[in-house]
Amino acid sequence: MKPGSWRTQFRMQELQSTPASVDKLFRRSFGHRIPGYPRHFVLWFERPGRAPVPAAYIHQLPFHNVYLAGGMCVDASIYRQLDKETFRAVRDAGGLATIIMTDTYDMLGDSPAVFGHVDEPRARQADYRAGMIDTDRAHLMVYWRRELPEAEKRRLIDLVARHGPF
Repeated sequence: MKPGSWRTQFRMQELQSTPASVDKLFRRSFGHRIPGYPRHFVLWFERPGRAPVPAAYIHQLPFHNVYLAGGMCVDASIYRQLDKETFRAVRDAGGLATIIMTDTYDMLGDSPAVFGHVDEPRARQADYRAGMIDTDRAHLMVYWRRELPEAEKRRLIDLVARHGPF
């Protein structure tokens, strides 16, 4: 398989609102509807002759000049629908949760950072693979999208920590 060719079966999309199939995936993971605030991202699994299905979802909430990533969820049944070669390629890319996280980074404009409030161990591992690091605050992780002075990093961490869980 050529590098990146697994992507022919997946398509990333930002949506203003989410269709029922995405809400169903989110409800299975979190037990409630997707929050109504922006920005919604879906990684669609596409097969010839079939309707696309949501493989993964995440929202990126604008907060001051950074983003708060939340609601990451994956339809694990998608893995069972992949042929062995595609499965290995997706796994080698970090898995669906890592893919959706890293794909959204490039879609967030000039924001200096993306934060995550992460308690679930598998989500934490996906975020590590996506380049996030722990902060000195419980459950708070960050992906620095560009170099910043340490004082500015501290200011942003404190700002997001004051926001509370998201």
